[in-house]
Amino acid sequence: MGVQRSTIRAWAFGVLAFLALAIGAYALVMYGTPDHLHKQPFVTGKGSLPDLWYNILWAHAISAGVALAIGWLQFIKKLRHHAPNIHRLIGYMYSTMITIGGLTGLYLAFYANGGWFAQLGFGSLSVLWLYTLFRSLKSIIVDRDKADHGRWMVRNYALSCAAITLRIYTALAAVFLGLTDTNDTFFVIAWICWIPNLLLAELFIGEKKRTTGRTLVR
Repeated sequence: MGVQRSTIRAWAFGVLAFLALAIGAYALVMYGTPDHLHKQPFVTGKGSLPDLWYNILWAHAISAGVALAIGWLQFIKKLRHHAPNIHRLIGYMYSTMITIGGLTGLYLAFYANGGWFAQLGFGSLSVLWLYTLFRSLKSIIVDRDKADHGRWMVRNYALSCAAITLRIYTALAAVFLGLTDTNDTFFVIAWICWIPNLLLAELFIGEKKRTTGRTLVR
């Protein structure tokens, strides 16, 4: 049973890594230059917007894309144990990207499709993204608590993966419901793209605590 569970976790982690790299690369390719950014349907459908919005979107897409693409590396145990300097370097980069992505996300939330409820959903995501990063850094820098640092980073990366689930739910809404206008879907997707992720993170954290507890008892 334990071997089967480990195999499932390994496959799930592999799928997560693949999706993170794919979406991260997509963000860099499609939004990495001003020409590509201005041609995206998501952008052209917004109508007339302040010049600042385009700059903020570029910074958000690049920072969030990089964070998503490298964040999963932090959960590789061998990397943490055998190459701690690389682990810290990736952590510094990831934290910088999340800070930029979270702050720019707050600005972009005010312009989100789907009305005020969607704007609140995306705004809440950005606030929690920044808060979980703060708690993870505090736990390792101030408290020197590696276990708590890991738990908060799991929560943070689960929120980072909203970039993945948002695109999955948007595609599902188009295929199964025929809804292609995000004004019709984002009032729901703005919440379900991250709340289930966070709940799964809590389940994972709880299971890890129980497993650790059983190991200590033995």
